[in-house]
Amino acid sequence: MKAAQITAYGGPEVIEIVDLPTPEPGAGEVLVRAAAIGVGKPDFLLRSGIYRWKPPLPTILGNEMSGHIEALGPGVSGLQEGQPVMVFGTGGGRYAEYNAVPTSLVTPLPDSVDLDAAVAIPNYIIAWALLFEAARGIDAKTVYVNGAAGGMGTAIIDLCRSRGIDIIGGASTAEKCAFIADYGATQVINYTDQDLVARATELTGGRGVDLAFDQLIGPRFVDTLDMLAPLGMAVSYNALAGLPEDELFAGMRARAGKSLAVRCFSWHAFDDAPEKARRITDAVVGEFAAGKFKPAIHDRLPLSDVRRAHEMLDAREIMGKLVLKP
Repeated sequence: MKAAQITAYGGPEVIEIVDLPTPEPGAGEVLVRAAAIGVGKPDFLLRSGIYRWKPPLPTILGNEMSGHIEALGPGVSGLQEGQPVMVFGTGGGRYAEYNAVPTSLVTPLPDSVDLDAAVAIPNYIIAWALLFEAARGIDAKTVYVNGAAGGMGTAIIDLCRSRGIDIIGGASTAEKCAFIADYGATQVINYTDQDLVARATELTGGRGVDLAFDQLIGPRFVDTLDMLAPLGMAVSYNALAGLPEDELFAGMRARAGKSLAVRCFSWHAFDDAPEKARRITDAVVGEFAAGKFKPAIHDRLPLSDVRRAHEMLDAREIMGKLVLKP
């Protein structure tokens, strides 16, 4: 089979298309033939060697794929050959024509779910966890999403839109701002040429946003706390622009009159709570099956163009979800 593998960490140039034996499913595993493979920021983190949960080298990249069950390993029940499924796991391995994976990583898909769209389901799973678990207790009327044009940002927009929550989307170019406005953001902010805090405060009539989802953070993150409403919360689910220069707790104490909260979230919070992870996954798949979500697909590229996919990822060119086709 063809697979995209790395033997060293670095830029897109470290990715090689290799021929590997098609794996055999072991006990408690199924063999899945890929129909679509998702590209996302965790793939960049793994390729760069900065992912905290990276497997040993050499490794196949990728955390999400959809396809059909090709074969069942010993002891597997409740699944059948030919069944459409999603595979989602954070240890890599998905950039391949076939995956032999534990059944714990496999979610059956209704026939109504498009398999290309299905590789965006993990983004919606994280968005669901951000909104309903990480930010539980917050009655969000208005949410700000930083870096809103990517796969995660658009999933948050779509989920919030389905719940009647106003979305302010932040993006770095006029093109991306136009894209998220067309996709469903209530308001947009180009944070490269607008004062983010002042504009968000203006758009909320001076109140501020109830929730801010931030995958960038960056040196001036503490200043952005001023866009939060009283009892508001900022949720970090990455720190792609680096860490704050100012001491965070001191900044929060300086704003004690607003009683703000900051949470760092990772899906690994559910590593020891598989039943909760499954409940979230099933809820998201159910809403996909009901047609409630419409993920934005940026493009579909052949697996052989995986280096080009990662060049786009690094250049932050992707708007929506980028899909690889084996």
